[in-house]
Amino acid sequence: MRLIYCFALAACVAVSGCQSPSSDSSATTPAATADAAAVSPATPTAPIGQAVIRGRAMYYEKIKLPPGGYLVVQLTDNQLADTPKAVIAQTRLDDVAGAPYDFTLPYDPSKLRPNGQYGLHASLYGPQGDLIFTTDTRVPFTPGIEDVGEFRMKMVNGRADIAPPRSVWDEAKARGVAFRGVGNEPGWLVEVDRGDSPAMRAMLDYGERQVVVPQAQGISSTPGFGGRTADGVDVVLRIERASCSDGMSDDTYPAAIKLTVGDKTYSGCGRYLDE
Repeated sequence: MRLIYCFALAACVAVSGCQSPSSDSSATTPAATADAAAVSPATPTAPIGQAVIRGRAMYYEKIKLPPGGYLVVQLTDNQLADTPKAVIAQTRLDDVAGAPYDFTLPYDPSKLRPNGQYGLHASLYGPQGDLIFTTDTRVPFTPGIEDVGEFRMKMVNGRADIAPPRSVWDEAKARGVAFRGVGNEPGWLVEVDRGDSPAMRAMLDYGERQVVVPQAQGISSTPGFGGRTADGVDVVLRIERASCSDGMSDDTYPAAIKLTVGDKTYSGCGRYLDE
């Protein structure tokens, strides 16, 4: 019996000697490293619920910028350009050097409206905040297309060969709009096309609601337009020739307007674009 006990004790000591701390460390460290590599994150992606726009802003002039400049790229709603909700998303690149400038602009797709019109606007500033280059027209953006490609910015220096950025009013005129009006609190706008029975479109409540009158007609009580949407809502735009301020900017418009949609009336300012 004593012999069996001693044999068992010797076996236990032998086994313990094989499992030294140094042996454990060398055996487990490679496994831990492999596990860490297996769970390490891949290339960063946009947060859940967001999408991204990728592009490259350029300028062609041979100019060396001073250090400390920055680039701002914005995704804007073209039809809400005069309201506080115009800018949907924005990104900024700090301490930029010479072009090109590759950017990634995250945005929330839920903020885009069906059949909306969107674009990008880029501005390059010096270290003191002075605007040096900008896009003179909005860069078209189609929701769902991630890469807008390369686009050019032009120098802002008053040279005759560089046109100033085209306003939303000029863009609306180019699209065939005859009258355009805007208002605030909540932000809204209305556009009436050219023609005898023009289409009339309104974006209401910061763009959350859209109404369309396919064929508007002139109204008899005052200058303006009226009609009915496809789902039977009456829409009337009354236009008064009077100086009007929108209350949000220093702009003064030649017309005061009231837009009635169903039982709700919006007040604002506007102008005829062909005058």
